[in-house]
Amino acid sequence: MNPKLQKTISEIEQTKAKISALQALLPELEKKKTELENAEIIKVFRTVNVTPGEFAAFVAAYKAGVLPTAELNPKTPKSITEETQNDSY
Repeated sequence: MNPKLQKTISEIEQTKAKISALQALLPELEKKKTELENAEIIKVFRTVNVTPGEFAAFVAAYKAGVLPTAELNPKTPKSITEETQNDSY
């Protein structure tokens, strides 16, 4: 067989093997990403020290485009973000 053809066939097989391995890894990475995002959300929730009801009201208001001002801790999103970024897991 032509050496160039054999090399190309070999590269195709190697590439398919890599793709297969990466496809197997992708769901695990997506699950880990979701877990880390959830942990960050919980951390922010605990940082602002609000009740679950207040948090639910905030999320509902955010989805509706109207944010409550008096019910929540006066920390700005920027200060909350800075606090959580400085903390390590």
